[in-house]
Amino acid sequence: MPPEPDLPVTNGGKDFLDVDEFSVQLNADDLKEDEKGVWKIHSGMIDEKVSFTDKSDPKTVFNGLPGEKYKLLWEVRKGSKSTIDTVTVSFSPLNTEISIGVEDYFSTRVILYGKSYGRGSWTVEGKYHHLLGNSDPAVNSSSIKLIGFENVDYKITWTTWYGSKSASATYQFRTGLYHQDEALEDLSILNREGYYKRNSNGDVTEINLNGDPKAWMFGDLENFPSLKSLVHLTKLELSGDGFHAFPEVITSNYHKLKYLDISSNYFPSIPENLGDLKELDTLILNNNLQLKSIPTRIGELKKLKYINIAGIGISTLPESFSELVNLRYLNLELNGIEKLPEQIGNLKNLEVFRGPVLYQSIPNSFSNLAKLRFCFFTVTGDEAILPADFGRLTELDTLWLYGNYKKLPESFGNLRKLDFFIANNGSGFNSIPESIGNLVNLTKLHLSVDVPSLPKSFTQLVNLQYLSFKGNLNYLPNDFDKLENLVSFGAIYVQLKEIPTNFGNLENLREFNVAGNEITSIPESVGKLKNIRELNFARNDISTFPRSFANLANTLYKLAIHGNAYSEEELNILKTSLPYTNIVTWMPGDD
Repeated sequence: MPPEPDLPVTNGGKDFLDVDEFSVQLNADDLKEDEKGVWKIHSGMIDEKVSFTDKSDPKTVFNGLPGEKYKLLWEVRKGSKSTIDTVTVSFSPLNTEISIGVEDYFSTRVILYGKSYGRGSWTVEGKYHHLLGNSDPAVNSSSIKLIGFENVDYKITWTTWYGSKSASATYQFRTGLYHQDEALEDLSILNREGYYKRNSNGDVTEINLNGDPKAWMFGDLENFPSLKSLVHLTKLELSGDGFHAFPEVITSNYHKLKYLDISSNYFPSIPENLGDLKELDTLILNNNLQLKSIPTRIGELKKLKYINIAGIGISTLPESFSELVNLRYLNLELNGIEKLPEQIGNLKNLEVFRGPVLYQSIPNSFSNLAKLRFCFFTVTGDEAILPADFGRLTELDTLWLYGNYKKLPESFGNLRKLDFFIANNGSGFNSIPESIGNLVNLTKLHLSVDVPSLPKSFTQLVNLQYLSFKGNLNYLPNDFDKLENLVSFGAIYVQLKEIPTNFGNLENLREFNVAGNEITSIPESVGKLKNIRELNFARNDISTFPRSFANLANTLYKLAIHGNAYSEEELNILKTSLPYTNIVTWMPGDD
């Protein structure tokens, strides 16, 4: 057999140097009939990314690694003969970059894109709030949104891999301050203007989240630090939002607040830096039943005009409370307090005092509240006492006293603007000053007394419309009819022995109730009460009724006479006289 002819020298094609992509199409000579070829890697790093698309194809695609240089062998065989050529392929190093997305409106946030070669991850130097990406975890996403804290330097690195090769890029920036709209966005109220108001500069000045479940975020500054940006707030309403701790952000950041309502919550204390809210003029804290004390620095709120701390469970008031010199309205209802601050009288602008239950009588300085118009409070204990100069409160128009008061000071008659006076619990006054007759503007008076009769001056109270007594009172003044504007009178179970004969001259009287006394007769003048609607003489000792009752047939709606010793004949006469009147002849408890 003749020897096989030698193969001509094969050509593996040109070299490829510094290729930017990580693959090239090789260009060896085409194979002739009966020839077979194969590509081999002679040198260069190999991993799962390195391959030939078809190693027997002279025009195959070779995939390599960035930054690597390869020597490739192209071997051609025919029969037992073979020929080889080499091709050099080198790839450019792996490079990546970070690009910035659409600039975020908020300076504490940034959107970044990392050039990726299949996989990558982010690392962040600097404490951040959270990362958002299109994969989980967010650090493995090629694009991220970093939400940071304000005034923090960040170094963000993107590392990407191609096979066993990696490349990194770094972006550094410093965040700015939180934006107010960022806070509104966190609260889920941005562009929902029913929840907030802005001023002409666009600053958020008012937020109302009363009873709203979103309000809890104010108590979680760690997760919602953007709320610190609301520094222009002048009004904040967070009533009934379930706070178990007073939101720190309020006293630390909202120093322009004028109005704060954080009532009906559950926090046990208020931070001392409440005193930093120097602009505050309205503070509403009522119905926080867990609150046991008021910060001593409350006295620093010099502009405070209105404070409602009803029903908060406190037992003391700090002495500094007396330093709220511009206070006009104070509500301490539903609290049991040992005593008021000794210098409470320093509140010279106070107009309304809705007082607590006190275990001690009010201090003498209370008489210095020269602008007080409305006042009530309760004093427990055996005897409650008003200061001797209580009459200095000359602007007072409403006074409700609850406690065991035995007497009124002589100066009480100086309260000439008094319109409504209640003191109807306890054992009753055993002394009423003659000066009471000076209270000529009284229209409503309800007293608990322990006296046989009233002072002679009493009937000077000619503007009285509503008058009632509890306790013990045997006799009404003979000139009782001078109280010509009286609309309603009540003296129930006070041991009253008689009704003044002229009481029928009270033409404006509509209700008259003297049940449970020791009255034996009703004056004939009763028939002159042309506006009377209800009369109650029940449970006295009355046996006959005046025939003048017939004059009331068209006006008297109800007449109670049960519990008296009248005859059946007398009752029939009365029924005939008052055919349209509801006559009550029996009630449970009558003999």
